[in-house]
Amino acid sequence: MGLSMLLYTGWIAALDSASSAEHISQFTLLAERLLQEFALLLKVFLEGIAILTVAIAVFLTLRRILRLWRRDRVLQETIRLELGVVLALSLEFLLAADIVGTAVSPSWDAVAKLAAITGIRTFLNFFLQREVRELRETAHSPSAKEL
Repeated sequence: MGLSMLLYTGWIAALDSASSAEHISQFTLLAERLLQEFALLLKVFLEGIAILTVAIAVFLTLRRILRLWRRDRVLQETIRLELGVVLALSLEFLLAADIVGTAVSPSWDAVAKLAAITGIRTFLNFFLQREVRELRETAHSPSAKEL
């Protein structure tokens, strides 16, 4: 009877530890689910900021273009410069949204998509920043003011 009682007690202890491990596993799954939900909300928020940034910039740029376009070449370049800066900022927000979207338990597919999107957006941002820098140099050069 001592042996069967010992086996029974060991079996109950094993069930208790499995139950404890199951609670920890459920807690981990719950915490991961909450992080995923928060990350999704943050991703949507960041994408909304990016879209709103572009929308406001396009509206303001169009308004300035309609009012001032024909007056001055330097002013035209300044308008393009300001729009380029805002577009670069918007790309940064979109990149942040993509990073947040894959931050919690990413799959390899999600990581591959993030790498592709990051590469494309970085490529676009690089050339956009280069054009902005060239426009800035052109707008501030003495020969540009003579045009």
